[in-house]
Amino acid sequence: MPKITGLSHIVLRTTNHDKMVEFYSNVLGLVRYREAGHGMVFLTSDPEKDDHEIALAPGRDGDAKIIGHIAWRVETPAEVKEFYERFKEQGVPIDHTVSHAYKVMGNTVSCYFDDPDGNHLEVYAMVPDADPGDRDNRPLNLDDDLDTVIAQAKGLVTASSH
Repeated sequence: MPKITGLSHIVLRTTNHDKMVEFYSNVLGLVRYREAGHGMVFLTSDPEKDDHEIALAPGRDGDAKIIGHIAWRVETPAEVKEFYERFKEQGVPIDHTVSHAYKVMGNTVSCYFDDPDGNHLEVYAMVPDADPGDRDNRPLNLDDDLDTVIAQAKGLVTASSH
């Protein structure tokens, strides 16, 4: 049986195409790799690995939402915290921050936020040495220092109020 090995790409139909391209390239730091007819823009985190992970196409009707959220992996919890700080500085709406608990993979440090069209996005990293105990999702306070955030993700301390 075939096996899915990871996210390939997502195509979003946009309401404000220029603002969406600016957000994904300048705020998230994706490379604007190429363009196709009718204004479609292809973006990637690494052109050496893939020519696009997301494509933005102009034209969405009304308030239609086409996805629940898109999750982007980063290497370390420190990078999640850096994105969180960037989002706050640039006025990006932050929905919530949480540690997801997975039995096989371990715990995450996750930040959920919205793009200019209101699509929910997530940046996350796995926590090293994930705890083997309680598997509940846990709220995080990414305003805390990194060691405290990681301890929150592991369930060693409770997140302080935002």
